[in-house]
Amino acid sequence: MGVLDLIFPKACFGCKRGGVYLCKDCLRKEEIVDQIHLRNTPYLDGLACPFKYRGAVRKAILALKYKFASDIAKELGVHAANAIKSGKFFKGKNIVIPIPAYRTRENWRGFNQAEEIGRHMAKALGWEFSKEALIKIKPTPAQTGLSGTERLENLKGSFAVNSRLSVSPLPKIILFDDVWTTGSTLNEAAKSLKEKGTKVVWGIAFARGWR
Repeated sequence: MGVLDLIFPKACFGCKRGGVYLCKDCLRKEEIVDQIHLRNTPYLDGLACPFKYRGAVRKAILALKYKFASDIAKELGVHAANAIKSGKFFKGKNIVIPIPAYRTRENWRGFNQAEEIGRHMAKALGWEFSKEALIKIKPTPAQTGLSGTERLENLKGSFAVNSRLSVSPLPKIILFDDVWTTGSTLNEAAKSLKEKGTKVVWGIAFARGWR
């Protein structure tokens, strides 16, 4: 038995069924993959959110994000991949870029939850994955509790394309984040890619945080 099993016994965050962190029945209650959501995001060309940010899904993401249970990310990534496969938004091969965390926050947590879930999702789908293509160049306060306008101002100018890598010739990029609320984070990241010549930027967020 590992340390994670002692802190987080492998049981569904919804119904407590053993063996998985999110069972199919609890996950199905939150599935919304057939919808595309766009709200005031001029730099983002489209968005898919596989699940609603509530119930067992919310508990799993919070456990991953704030309690450092990084092994949960693999299961979430596979769930995201399975949900995306059932949709019709993404054809052929794609390249996934996770929303980056500022280095001090990532060092404190030990990992970036968007990167961890996105990596496992991309692997399950057979897509390319680039964790270094986009960087966060300045620290920002947490978005929780901020209004839509405040979120926009908070994130303005916080992302940049890694000058050591060339992503501008790519016709399409998929940005990945764990939760979509107002779209401020994905839109600001998409802006930095569009300004460097990327033609199309879509987003995937594991869960949708607004009703």
